Amino acid sequence: MIIKKFCEHFMAHGFSSLGRTIGMNPFTTISLCMMICIVMCIGFIRFEEVNNVRTEYSPLNSPSRKEYAIAKEFLMQNGSLDPSYIMIEAVDGGSLLRERHRTLLIELIDALRENVTIEFRGRTYGFRELCEPYCDLNTAFLAFLKLYDKSIPSTYTYPQVEMLGLQMFIGNNVYSVKFKNGTNLIESFSTAILPLFLVCSYENKDVTYKWVLAARRMFAEKRFKELKSEITGDSLVSSEVRRMGLETAPMITFSVLAIILFAVISSTRRDPARAKPWESLIGCLIPLVALLCTTGLLSWCGWKFQAIIVAALFLVLSVGVDDVFIMLRAWDRTDINAEVPKRMAMTLEESGPSILISSITNVMAFIIGMTSQTPAVRSFSLYAAVAIAMCFFYQLFMFSAVLSASGYRERKGLQSLLCCLKANPKSHSTVVEWIVHVQNVVLRRYSRIISTWPARIVLALFLCGYYYANAIGIMKLRTVIEIQKMSLPDSYLQEFQDQFEASFKLMQPINVFVMNPGDLRDPERLRTIKEIIREFENATYSYGAESTFSWINHYEEYLNFYGETEQFTYKEIPVFMQSASYFYMSSFVKYNETACLEDNPACITAFLFMTNFHGHIKYHELIPAVKDWRRIAAKYPDYHIYPYSEHSPFIDQTMAIDATVWGSMAAALFCTAIACFVFIPSMACIITACFSVLSVTLGILGLLSLWGVDLDPISMTALLMAVGFSVDFTSHIAYHFYRSKEQDPARRVEETLSHIGWPVLQVGISTIIAILPLGLKPSYMVMVFFKTIITVCSLGMFHGLVVMPAILTAIHSISNKSTVKKVSEIPCIPEMSSNGRFVEKKHPYNTLNLMQKLNPWLWNRKVAPERTDSRSVY
Repeated sequence: MIIKKFCEHFMAHGFSSLGRTIGMNPFTTISLCMMICIVMCIGFIRFEEVNNVRTEYSPLNSPSRKEYAIAKEFLMQNGSLDPSYIMIEAVDGGSLLRERHRTLLIELIDALRENVTIEFRGRTYGFRELCEPYCDLNTAFLAFLKLYDKSIPSTYTYPQVEMLGLQMFIGNNVYSVKFKNGTNLIESFSTAILPLFLVCSYENKDVTYKWVLAARRMFAEKRFKELKSEITGDSLVSSEVRRMGLETAPMITFSVLAIILFAVISSTRRDPARAKPWESLIGCLIPLVALLCTTGLLSWCGWKFQAIIVAALFLVLSVGVDDVFIMLRAWDRTDINAEVPKRMAMTLEESGPSILISSITNVMAFIIGMTSQTPAVRSFSLYAAVAIAMCFFYQLFMFSAVLSASGYRERKGLQSLLCCLKANPKSHSTVVEWIVHVQNVVLRRYSRIISTWPARIVLALFLCGYYYANAIGIMKLRTVIEIQKMSLPDSYLQEFQDQFEASFKLMQPINVFVMNPGDLRDPERLRTIKEIIREFENATYSYGAESTFSWINHYEEYLNFYGETEQFTYKEIPVFMQSASYFYMSSFVKYNETACLEDNPACITAFLFMTNFHGHIKYHELIPAVKDWRRIAAKYPDYHIYPYSEHSPFIDQTMAIDATVWGSMAAALFCTAIACFVFIPSMACIITACFSVLSVTLGILGLLSLWGVDLDPISMTALLMAVGFSVDFTSHIAYHFYRSKEQDPARRVEETLSHIGWPVLQVGISTIIAILPLGLKPSYMVMVFFKTIITVCSLGMFHGLVVMPAILTAIHSISNKSTVKKVSEIPCIPEMSSNGRFVEKKHPYNTLNLMQKLNPWLWNRKVAPERTDSRSVY
């Protein structure tokens, strides 16, 4: 109790002293704040942006990162990989096996390999400079097109064709296949897919993007007009994500203007001289200053900007405007005849702790979010935490200085809008007076109603329906990551990606790396290797043995035909790998020629084999397949097996998003409890605030799910933002209810809402207004943020203005009755009267003042002195 009082006294004295200092030096404070901003903005010289959806949204500890590192090491990939896929169809939708179209297809592939070049930093780049070590991915398909002979059935079987006595796999290139009379003979195929895995140095990541754009331009050439070709890849998807952010960003200007307009209108007072139009304008711009400082500071520290961080703008803008409304309300409650430093001291004494609580809670929640293993979430949390802290600093110092300057203007009797002209002291607004009167009447009656048990019962029934709807929504909630969501409605990806996925899901490769094969001369070891291959051929969604490409089978056939023995030996490996028929297999095996000639197991240190799966392509649908692959790999730990698919990073994202969202909710609850425990040492307020945050976040998940929003990187960002919103609505109500000295529950609610209710309503309405202009640029991202902000603001205002007052007054009423009962049970003390008789005398502590002593953990009086003038000045 003593520590609590000391902390309250210290905080009240600290904010009061700070307000007094700023009130005496407003212009000096503003100048220092702007100088700090200018210095931090120097960091923009190191500004960098990253929008790689594959890497930035995959957890750092995800298995796919290790699997990709193994693949990169095995294939000696020296640079950044951009996996791209070209889908080709005939314009008329017919077969690509027709002579004319087959010739055009061969010509297009040759043009891609030989003719598409770009200039970058004084150097020419073509396919050959970008394809290593993946240059031969389409060699078998090109050979199939050239050697196709309608009279020789073996040249058009599926998924493998026989060429020059070898079985070549074409299943990863030929799609939409029609077969002859139920055989595996290809009658026609209408879609061809060419995988192009482009690699460039880490310093020149834009090279692959520019080359892909050049390839797209070639597709539009007149000679290929009979083919419909399009390409997708990481660089193109990243560019579409960036374009969505760039084209949406200008709409944020309208959002800021909408908030400013609302704030300026809300700043009107019945005494026009006390209106705050310019102050409200500056207060709405200060969060943008905080964002500039944050971006400059973190850029200087080396943190790269991401499109996801744009969401932090709405959070910081909302938090900053919330602070403006609270500080304006506190300023208006001060004595207009007091000196400016004293008014500023009283303003910060009342509003400072409330702003501090919400800011600390948000910062703590996002600091916990920085522990996430997902780089994009980590970056968003860091930017949000620093921006909110920066916004708190600037609102506390700079906006306080602006208010102080406004106070000096008021004392000089100058107008609020035209600050150089004298104001009419007799002027007043009848409209504002009427609004204030209606507000007071409604507030008084509402406080009486919400404090009654019938109202609480009705609310409880409504909440039961609310939680039932949330439960249904949460059970329907699923994680669905789709590339189309990352682009604007007019992007080519919207139509192309659906067509691509419909074709590509028929046959998709998985590479399995065996990094410790051991001694293959050991029959048991070799048998286990073959068993591993068979297990992958029969794994979930696998196509089967006919889709497998393994060097071991071919080598054993080679030994049987050419070798001196049928037993496995390493001696023939070099000759096998250098032969005209099998030379292409050398990229699938890591071998040491010297050790091979000595028949030493060190001959083969690692190898890979490929098999295929089919039927599903959506990332959430492939989770069982990836888990099955990793189960098989874990079953043989001695062989160091790593299965890798290009889908794996996105599948890991899909599996990680659920944990990230629920972890963020837990962090928000934990931080709310800690902040309330430190600054609002009232168990009733702590429990109510945490319950409200939990209720709001559950409502966000449930209602957004019912509204058609799935979990994905964009909605995850919106939910992280929403968690920050939910804290603001609840912490302010809890703090002001705790500080109230009123004993009557209804009067306590009325005092709380008169202090903070209107600012809470203002910030909710202003944030909803701010999101409306984004509808001018419709996209999936805008739709998600629109629905999220509408939901969180509506739920936040409902819980802050309805649910919390009902619960807090109920606990307060029960607590008071319990305390009165305890007091009434204190025995009377018999004392001897003046006439010698014993009489009962009430215990000297049997008074209402004992309530606070009997229940100190539940309700605590505030330490700061009460205002002498609490009249509304609206």
